[in-house]
Amino acid sequence: MSKLFRELPPLDIVNLMLVELGFTGIIDTKLFCAEELNNSTVEVWVPLLEPYYLPCKAKRYLDILDSRRIITILRHVLPLHGYRLQCYERLHLGKKRTVYQMHPATPRMLAQGEEIRVMFL
Repeated sequence: MSKLFRELPPLDIVNLMLVELGFTGIIDTKLFCAEELNNSTVEVWVPLLEPYYLPCKAKRYLDILDSRRIITILRHVLPLHGYRLQCYERLHLGKKRTVYQMHPATPRMLAQGEEIRVMFL
């Protein structure tokens, strides 16, 4: 258990948060910038996520939400469900930008709903 949470936030709340931010769910692997996140929907998912944070951490991370804090929250909740937020630096129109992408935490971990098929020769 993380030192940030009272209990593990359920996967459906994490998926709702991601859908409201503009993703298709936890298995969405598109590259995105912090500025591309839909910040106007925080009133929908923050009250659902707040009871799972410890009170002192909720006050610190959930009071004033901007795009950088939302990235931090994603870094908190994704590892609890077997995913991580990978960070890359890219050059776009002469400006250095930080882009992010969600990946399974380990290469062997499968996305939800996928099956393992092993063939022996």
